[in-house]
Amino acid sequence: MTRSFAALLPALVVSATTATVPALSQTAPTPVPLAADPQGLAGLVLPYTPYLFDFAVTSLRTLAQITYSGRRYDPITRSLVVTGLEVDRDAVHFRVGQLRLSTDQMILDDVSVDTRRLSLDPTTAAVLTRLGKEVVTGTVTVDFDLDAPRADYLVQATARLDGIGALELNADLRGFHFLAPLSDIEGAGAAPGRNAPELRGQLATADAAFTDMGLVPALYDVLGKSQGLSPEGARSAATVIAGAGVAGMFDKLPGGATPALQERAQAFSAAVQAFLKNPDRLLVSFRPQQPFDLARLTDGTVDAADVEALNPQVATGETLRQPLLAPAALTLAPDAPLASVLALAETLLEGRGTPQNAGRALELIMPAAMDGNRAAVALLARAIAVDPYVTIAQEKLAPSYVALDLALAEGLPFAAESLTAIGARLSPAEIVGAEDDAVAAWRQTPVGQRQRAAEIEAFRTRDWASIRQFAYAYYEGAEMPRNIMRAYGWASIAAAGGDRVAAKLRDELTRAAGSGKLVLPLDRARKATDDLWALILGGDKPAEPAATGGDGDGGGTTKDGGAAAGPGGSGTLPRPVPGGGAGSSAAPTATQDGGSAAPGEGTLPEGGTLPGEGGATTPSPQPPQLKGKNSGETVTPAAAPAAFTGGGRPALAAVARQAAN
Repeated sequence: MTRSFAALLPALVVSATTATVPALSQTAPTPVPLAADPQGLAGLVLPYTPYLFDFAVTSLRTLAQITYSGRRYDPITRSLVVTGLEVDRDAVHFRVGQLRLSTDQMILDDVSVDTRRLSLDPTTAAVLTRLGKEVVTGTVTVDFDLDAPRADYLVQATARLDGIGALELNADLRGFHFLAPLSDIEGAGAAPGRNAPELRGQLATADAAFTDMGLVPALYDVLGKSQGLSPEGARSAATVIAGAGVAGMFDKLPGGATPALQERAQAFSAAVQAFLKNPDRLLVSFRPQQPFDLARLTDGTVDAADVEALNPQVATGETLRQPLLAPAALTLAPDAPLASVLALAETLLEGRGTPQNAGRALELIMPAAMDGNRAAVALLARAIAVDPYVTIAQEKLAPSYVALDLALAEGLPFAAESLTAIGARLSPAEIVGAEDDAVAAWRQTPVGQRQRAAEIEAFRTRDWASIRQFAYAYYEGAEMPRNIMRAYGWASIAAAGGDRVAAKLRDELTRAAGSGKLVLPLDRARKATDDLWALILGGDKPAEPAATGGDGDGGGTTKDGGAAAGPGGSGTLPRPVPGGGAGSSAAPTATQDGGSAAPGEGTLPEGGTLPGEGGATTPSPQPPQLKGKNSGETVTPAAAPAAFTGGGRPALAAVARQAAN
């Protein structure tokens, strides 16, 4: 019966939260406020968890006497809160003063377990009696960060038992899966050699620590009396026995222990003996040089190579405490290196050793973030995610949006939610301009130039499926900056070519823009799309090669006056392009028929803005020299069609020929 109820509390927890599990999956990032709850399904289900808990308890009352004094949903912490939970059946009786449960955290406060009626072994019962802890009390916390798509887990768990000790566990697991045997799956036959559970994934780091609060001395007292020894004699005997056992712990590995492992075992033995002589805190950690493949622990016998790859370490000493920082430690010289600036900003942002100050952290990292420093942009995203309402100077909002849009393309954590927070402070025109600036900066990177060439080729060959994929990529900010104007234009073009999936995206963007869920000036987007479509239909006219020099997008002009060269440069996170975007202006360009084209009208897509947006006018550097695909000669990257930038109207065939080079 004791075993049956040992898992009763987890059963209550699982029953109350089963419906919230799907909420852990991530949704597509959105840089503007949408009606969708950022918690996904959890945002809909969590408020109803009190009623689900009632149902779970009512169902389990056929097994045990279960009562509680109250339950509610906390909308601030998005947690189910249960108070005064008591479970009683035969020998089992435990109480939880308060239970807080959310999708990524469980806190059990004021836990008490009455052990007097449990069937404990004599030594354990005697130790608890010696400690006066026959009713064990304490606190249990479990906290984890889950990247659901990648199955990555950061787990932190603690169990503090008053007057006994504290257990801590920290683990960083990558792609973690626990696979049940196929024979356990109904209707499936067991594969040979696959009757045991399998671990899949990698272990990046792991720590397990025990902090003594009276358990070890009580154990010496109880064991000493049973063996006719004094507590000191029991301590000495335990130290010798444990030291010898740890020193030889690797001797039975297949093939024996290597000299390196034997030396490590001696160090472990010394640490364990030091802990037993003066109990305080014992830490066992694993620090593999490379993430350790967990399948190696279940695919057969663990050998010396596996142990060495895990890089285990054992240490003892006083409980680690967070150093408290004085104000003098939070100041930097004007010429302090960037590494020191970022370190201080992270300390302020995390609130380690000093109260959190996201505003000050933001001030420190803003200059480097505006220069495109990847580490600074990552901290910028974290700072805004921590405090979405942190003060930012008005003139820094648009450049911050640009930096975060580029960070979204890079896949940096917190970029999507921070982009949403900044977007809420900008006007629609400012958002459109910032998205154009982000694309223009991204086009200066090698990956941006390759993407530009791929888009040119897709338009040249009328590859509607690829154009639709580009539309989704611009909409989602997947591996390229988010740009809703381009997403709409590309979807419309692909739909006009017969792609039904693109037509659905086009219509969804239209509805979202009309309802205010999305920033998309439809009139300008449709005008730009019409101009591009006309160019595609008449894109077989020949044009002479582009001339060097000129301004605008960093290139010269073609026969009909269009820009010919694209931006150059490279960088992981290119420096955001200040200015430009909505409200920028450029001189009209001459068209082939002698007329003039408004800024932003003209050719196929290339790293600026849609027609009519008023693209960025800051001159870009000359493009880098690339090697031709076939001959190996040095060539200039092909000009992207300027219909979604500023510039004129180079013919499609000429653009395609340049791209082919």
